[in-house]
Order: sequence, then structure tokens, then C-alpha cells
Amino acid sequence: MRLLLAWIIYGVVQASNPHHVFAQTTPDCIAPRNVSANLRLKAACRYTGPLLIDTSNVTLDCNGATIDATRSRNGITVEGRGIRNVTVKNCKVDSAKNEGIFIKPPLNAPDMAALPMAQRYDIAPQHVSILDSTVTNSGTAGIYVGNYAESTVIKNTFVANSGSVAVYLDASSVRATIENNTFNRNGFGDPLGRSNRRRNREAIAIDSSAYNTILNNTFSGNSAGGVFLYKNCWERHDSPKQVKRWQYSSFNTIRGNRFTEKVGVWVASRQAKNLTNMNCGDPPLAPGYFRDYADHNTVTSNVFIGGDIGVIIQDDFTTVKGNRFSKQEQSCVFLGSELRDSLLGAPIEGTILVGNACTGVRGDNGFHSEGESKFAACSQNTLDDQPFDCSTIR
Repeated sequence: MRLLLAWIIYGVVQASNPHHVFAQTTPDCIAPRNVSANLRLKAACRYTGPLLIDTSNVTLDCNGATIDATRSRNGITVEGRGIRNVTVKNCKVDSAKNEGIFIKPPLNAPDMAALPMAQRYDIAPQHVSILDSTVTNSGTAGIYVGNYAESTVIKNTFVANSGSVAVYLDASSVRATIENNTFNRNGFGDPLGRSNRRRNREAIAIDSSAYNTILNNTFSGNSAGGVFLYKNCWERHDSPKQVKRWQYSSFNTIRGNRFTEKVGVWVASRQAKNLTNMNCGDPPLAPGYFRDYADHNTVTSNVFIGGDIGVIIQDDFTTVKGNRFSKQEQSCVFLGSELRDSLLGAPIEGTILVGNACTGVRGDNGFHSEGESKFAACSQNTLDDQPFDCSTIR
């Protein structure tokens, strides 16, 4: 009788706790399509995807098991109106047709844009964490962070062989932390040949996304480079699924990473690119050319090894501080664009270059500026272990 009473009391207490979620159970190697409570999978299993997490305060612990997404668009999707505090950990997501892991807004882009600004963020996913996982062989993006998502964490995760980018931060998403991950050989097109589309993409695309932190990651052998920041030009604007981007890729911090890439970091990566084939809706500066916006970003305490250029800067108020560059083919830091100068009639402003070390560069100048753009501050830099004379930058 006392034991029965104790169990009754325990059940009442748990039911009254709003943060308690009863654990789901699963048969051998068969996962539920909808994960609405804490779930721990069996380590030895290879589960068939997709899995949808549609409830707040839920942890999916794959326990080292694999989610085989060969037959599905996504491996794991996190989606729900106002969904909060979701953790995906210890998962191996493999061979999704599109995105390996998708943090998805509850409405499509036009419907989100029709809402008041505060409501857009209120109904989008917040505090979703992807931890200690592996995402491989996705047809497009390895991990896709949808628009208006807030405070996403991607940590201790390996993303490789994505057809497009390893991580995509979509328009108006904010405050993601991407930390202690490894990104390898992404951006070469669908690795399983399900699409004939050839790609040349970077590991992390920051597309109209702000206040993000890219910290202590390792980038190697990705097709176009490491981290590219840009504002989408309202691509395919005549599609009813597309909306104009209003947020710039600004106030992002890229710190403590290691890059072995063709281009490590490219600030405003579409500033001087002909985008005719993207059918852009933004006002053109000239046929095929559009203003790119990626200002007030910081690149600090990173290591860049090999490749063509460590950091390219093509928008305003970038700080490049305390980085180490070695064996670049062209430049350690490259500032400016003559095309941008002519189209906008103004050079890039506010670039700070402080305390960087450049060794073994094979080009004419380790720190280079093009056109009318000049470094607003330049001090304490070294070139081949000697103090660098900023007056030689041209």
C-alpha cells in the first residue's frame, strides 16, 4: 500500500513539472517518425530516417547509432511553432537527399515575412543544439539553420562530403555558436550522384545572418573555402517561395579557427561576382552586379595555412587581428575591389589590420589593397618575421 501511494505521489509531481518529458521507447532498430519526448537510441542500430522533433524540451540521444537518410529529404528535422530547447547528440546522420539536419521555421518564407518582426522570431526555433555528432554525404547542406532561428549551437560535430555547404545560416537567423567542429571536403556536389548539378561551395555560408560566433573549428579541403559572409541578392525573386532579405551578414566573430583552404574567410563574397544567373530582385548596380552587405565583422586569432588567400575583405568595418598566415599563394589579407569602387563610387571603409603574422607568401605582398580601398588602421603586423611597414600597402 505504501509503495502504491509513493508511485501515485511521484506521478503527480512529474505531471506537474512543466519541464519534465517522459521518455519514448522504441523497438529494436525502429525509430519513431515523430520524436515528442526524450529518446535514446540503441548504439548498434542503423535506423531509417527521417526523424522529426516537434516538441520543446526534448533530447534525442542517438547513442552513436546511425540515421540512414538515403531515402528521405532530411535525416533529422527540428520543427514546431515556438519550439525551444531541443538537443540532438551522439548522432551519425548519413546520405540525406538534401539536408542532413534541418532546423526549420514553422512557416514558409513569405508567410514568415508577413508577420510582425517580433513574432517571426518568437515562433522560430530557439536554443537548438547539435552536439557530438557526424553528418556525412548530404545531397545539399549538411546542417541547415533556417530563417529567424535563434541561439543555435553546433558543437563537437564532424560534417563532411556535403554536396553544398557544411553549415548554412539562413536569412535573419541570429546568434548561432559553431564551436569545435571539423568541416572537410564539402561543396563539390552530391557525393552519391543523385544530382548532376556541379557546385563550388564553402564550408560555412553566413547568408544575411548576424551576431554569430565561429569558434575553434577546423576547416580543410572544402571546395570554395572556409567561411563566406554575404547578403543574398533576393535570388529567384519571381518565385512565390522567395522574399527579400533585409538583414546584413554583420557583427559576426570568427575566432580561433584553423583553415587549410583555397580562401579561408571571404567578407562580402558576392560583392564583385556576376550574379546574372541568380535572377536577383535587389536593385542592380550594373547588369548582373548587386550590392553585397557584410560589415562590422571580426576575424581574430585564427591560423591560415596554404591556399590562395587567407582573408578577402570587400565590405566595410572589418577587423583582422592577431591571425597567423603561412604559405599563401597570393596574399595573406586582400582588401578591396576595383569593380566595387567603380560601381559604388566609394572605397571600403574602416578596415583594421593589427597584430597579424604573415610568412612564406608567394605573391607580391602579404597584405594587399586593391583600388581605392585602404586600411584605416595598420600596426604591429609582421611579414616573414620582420615588422611590416604599412606604408608599402598599395
